[in-house]
Amino acid sequence: MTHKTSKSHIMDTQKAQRFNHLAKTALAPANPVIARQIKETCGIISGTAIDVGSGPALLAIELARITSLRIYAMDLSEAMHPIATENILNAGCSDRIFPVTGDAEKMPCPDASADLMVSRGAAFFWEEPAAAFRECRRVLKIGGKAFIGGGFGSESLLAEIKQTMDTIDPTWIDGVRTRLGTEMADRFRDALGKAGIQDYEILHDSWQLWVIFGKEDMQ
Repeated sequence: MTHKTSKSHIMDTQKAQRFNHLAKTALAPANPVIARQIKETCGIISGTAIDVGSGPALLAIELARITSLRIYAMDLSEAMHPIATENILNAGCSDRIFPVTGDAEKMPCPDASADLMVSRGAAFFWEEPAAAFRECRRVLKIGGKAFIGGGFGSESLLAEIKQTMDTIDPTWIDGVRTRLGTEMADRFRDALGKAGIQDYEILHDSWQLWVIFGKEDMQ
């Protein structure tokens, strides 16, 4: 039993390291663009933010660079925690970004504690998206905003990243198209309804799928 646990931990660590490498190389151009999109769309530049499913915390780092937000980078993977910690330290953001291990469907966060909730990429893999959306609503402050989903900033930027990824994994774009497709958008709408969130906006193109809502919308 101990051997299996150890082997599983090694596999998780290797997977986290591979993703971190991809995120910092082939996928890197998207994060600064998405950070600006979040800032311009939500208009929240101070207070507390939570990046749900933050992975190696690269989006959190980009948000910290263009705002004065205090950011909690939360990810379910314990193997990702030291990787995110190192990235945050290397970016000089240790005083404003704090890695946390936690589940989107049961966040270790007090009610009404966040001005901004963001999540890029993770929502496509939530087993119970309605539960996660409810948690986002619970944790948001009145007047807070949630910006959840995934994307690449623009069609041209996705094409640029695809060109790089084609040399690494030619099937990668198929997963992207599935995650950004109509079926996923419908899944989000259904989950939002089950979560009791009626007033929301969906940004949906071939290169993005984002759900945006505010806490005041549910009062």
